Amino acid sequence: MSESANLRQNLQNVPSIFEITAAETLDSLIYPALSKIFDYLNLRLDFKLFGPYRLQEELSPFLTWALQFLYLRNRGSSFGESFYGLQRTDSNTGEILSRGHQFTSASILTFMPYFERKLKTRSANHTEVSIWERHLLNMFHAYHASKAIHTFLYLIKYAGSHSPIFRALRLTLRYPIEPPKDDKTTYVFLKLLEVFAFFLQFIQWWYSNDQRRKIGGTLKNPIPYKGDPVNLKDNDTRKGNCPVCLMKIDTPTACSISGYVYCWRCIISHLKEHSTCPVTGYQITVDDLVRIYET
Repeated sequence: MSESANLRQNLQNVPSIFEITAAETLDSLIYPALSKIFDYLNLRLDFKLFGPYRLQEELSPFLTWALQFLYLRNRGSSFGESFYGLQRTDSNTGEILSRGHQFTSASILTFMPYFERKLKTRSANHTEVSIWERHLLNMFHAYHASKAIHTFLYLIKYAGSHSPIFRALRLTLRYPIEPPKDDKTTYVFLKLLEVFAFFLQFIQWWYSNDQRRKIGGTLKNPIPYKGDPVNLKDNDTRKGNCPVCLMKIDTPTACSISGYVYCWRCIISHLKEHSTCPVTGYQITVDDLVRIYET
């Protein structure tokens, strides 16, 4: 009789795949939202290491890790999982996370998406990708395929976890039997962070709309640049020549911010070291480049 009651209670504590997906989506918004905020405030780690090497990195991954570890330590769940009332427990004993599981879970939640995003960005920007980076990308593809299989098995009640990482760590997601017990200061602080989730959603919505405005037909013509060219040795560039290599343009590529046209290879090589238009000095990225196709 008691075994039947425990089985029924465990089945009732199992969250649906939709709640798990919603929690994962909320977790995935933390890093890009913080990145946009820090980019706007121009806050980055930038200092000389040794010789010509410099450390130029974002603050977002470290703050994301600290936020996730805080929730895992106090609630036994990630930021998104706590928002939806879920908790990570040991799949064998049902106990809450140990300190080692907290540290490992926070690191996986933060740095796996971070490195995957970096590798995909390097590949999309036609940056030279080493062999081990290609292997890492293939491993990420294999992981996502494995996760899709686990999700399907979890959906049909054949697997106890929705992710190969949860299975490897012997963890599972459940609804907590008792609400988390926090002191007043911690409770208020975590509640403020949960309110921050709506701000994350707003940042994501704003950024996606901004990207659609860039891609859509409402793109305004660039304002003509009236100053002197910057970062160029020869200011008397002939019409039809690339302002960087001063040769006839090969694979013409226009900058949507300044309107100037360059060789594809020249402007990509320039952006690897500088994030500005070679002629105007305006801030640009690879997303601001538009290939020109002759008809």
